[in-house]
Amino acid sequence: MTKNNQRYKQKDAQLLGANITDTELGQELGSIHQEISQLSQNLSQSQGSQQGSQSSQASNPLMQQMQSFSSQAQQQMQQTDQQIQQNIQQAQQAMQQALQGIQANQAMQKMYQAIQQGQQTQQASGQQGQMQ
Repeated sequence: MTKNNQRYKQKDAQLLGANITDTELGQELGSIHQEISQLSQNLSQSQGSQQGSQSSQASNPLMQQMQSFSSQAQQQMQQTDQQIQQNIQQAQQAMQQALQGIQANQAMQKMYQAIQQGQQTQQASGQQGQMQ
């Protein structure tokens, strides 16, 4: 331990001069401490920016997942639209069939009425013929 202290004191003496006082040494240590603090802050900022880029890379999968979700939702909406259009077409077809059925029914009723009228006319003319 003392060998290290002596070696440091010798280095300090070489760097700062032989007549260095404890005050000057304290000031030098203070400035070294400030430099270390500055380096530490720079390192923290550098790590922060690296984490920021990593988080932006980590947010990339999140963005991809959101885009995937959006595209799936869009596909489901398109499928729903297609299903609605098919349902509308089926409803229109059913209405047309019902309308055709109604028209056929009306035609049948007209024919039935015509037959009844014909029978009534026949009966009336038959009755008139019997009266005479």
